[in-house]
Amino acid sequence: MKKKKKSWKGKGLVLVLLAAAVGAGLYLHARKKETENRLPENMRIEEAARGTIRITTEGSGSIEAADEYPVLAEYTLKIDTVKAENGDVVQEGDVLATVDEDSVKEQISLLENSLSELNAAISTSDRSGSSSLTSPISGRVKRIFAKEDDVLTDVVTEHGGVIELSADEKLKVEFTPVKALKPGDTVTVSFLGYEEEGTVLSEKDGVYTVTIPDDSDYPVDTEATVTDEDENVLGTGYLKSNHPYLVDSAYGIADEINVEVGEWVDSGSTLLTRRYYTYNGDYLSLLENRDELMQKLQELRELESTPQICAERSGIVSELMLQDGAVVSEDMQMYRLISTDRFWLKTQIDELDIPGVREGQTAKIVFDAFDDEEYEGRVEKISALGENVGGVTKYTVTISVPGIEKVRTAMSATATIVIDEKEDVLLVPVDAVQTVDGQRCVTVVRDGEQESVPVTLGLVNNTQAEVVEGLSEGDQVAVLGKSDLEIMMDMMQQSRSQFAGGDRQND
Repeated sequence: MKKKKKSWKGKGLVLVLLAAAVGAGLYLHARKKETENRLPENMRIEEAARGTIRITTEGSGSIEAADEYPVLAEYTLKIDTVKAENGDVVQEGDVLATVDEDSVKEQISLLENSLSELNAAISTSDRSGSSSLTSPISGRVKRIFAKEDDVLTDVVTEHGGVIELSADEKLKVEFTPVKALKPGDTVTVSFLGYEEEGTVLSEKDGVYTVTIPDDSDYPVDTEATVTDEDENVLGTGYLKSNHPYLVDSAYGIADEINVEVGEWVDSGSTLLTRRYYTYNGDYLSLLENRDELMQKLQELRELESTPQICAERSGIVSELMLQDGAVVSEDMQMYRLISTDRFWLKTQIDELDIPGVREGQTAKIVFDAFDDEEYEGRVEKISALGENVGGVTKYTVTISVPGIEKVRTAMSATATIVIDEKEDVLLVPVDAVQTVDGQRCVTVVRDGEQESVPVTLGLVNNTQAEVVEGLSEGDQVAVLGKSDLEIMMDMMQQSRSQFAGGDRQND
């Protein structure tokens, strides 16, 4: 019987791999000797040159709406036919739905009735105003907010009134005492060299209110000290009107202020005179209401002639609530419109890079759907709340993306942000930098001779390294084409391929 030949395939592979490793070691040793005389074949010569180096970070995310506008129904109307769908890209003026004409006529009739009632109210209203603003109560003037030539309604909007009166002839001090008090206790209130006996009026949440008699020389907003009968300080606060009365003015411009702070005024006394008082406030309000009603009537008559609901601006239709034959009530949301003028790209940036990201920075945007095009975005917001995923903390960076016709919400995109940059610095290829005994070095070739030169590096990215010290512009440096490990692995791969091919032939 013919004996089966032993297979050396497995052992042969081990021997070949060992031989390859030994060969690679011998090769590396030979390379070290070779560098004393000439460059290895896998090296090339590059020139140290000045240029710009950038450090970038990037993150991916999906496109979101930046600006959305809810569109409300201005009138109660019946929808005839809906022409749009969620997700439609529309232009300003595009028809979204048609409206039942009878429902428009009904709204016009209702507004016409309201207009008739308003006209009647205006015709019977007292138009006359007064050049004088008089005090509605007796009291002491504590604050005057209005000045000559001020529009009085603007003063009221800002301060709540044009003049403040003390309505009960008392001032108060609110403070937190160092010891407990009770309502009715007597204390002393000192301010501006004055001393007044005060009474603890009330307490709320640990804050006590003490009242004192008002006087013409006692200005509000003055700091006051509260003491007990033994002259121990209980606390401090500020004088205020106990019951402030803010005098309103519905119209006019201040012409002359007729009172002073601290002055006592009786009910009906003139506080100030005003100009542009031809019409009183109630009459002007009626006119404003009529203007609004007339505007609505005009819009409804235009809708009657063209019974359509049209897009108010360009965008993407979302949350469409309109249905064929349904009634929409006034102020009901009909749909939302996502603006196509800009979008958000929210992306996660590593904690090591986030210090270099700032609001206002430019970001390069590439969309997965058309990755051969690059667009420019802007960093708008950087979240201060980090999220730890797999031991790495990342922060959400919101980038605005300009309106692009092809862009849709939920599209995937990648943003690249320059987090550091230097111009006019000395650069070499990063593959030219080696580490020898912990020192960064570059091999410089001068007159055919090689010299290992220690260098100090600045910024380093995937392709370039900034040399701060050690080299000069124009120096010729040796650049490693492949690392020693890559060369050894190539040799081992070639050995395995050759062995596998020979084994198949023997089969």
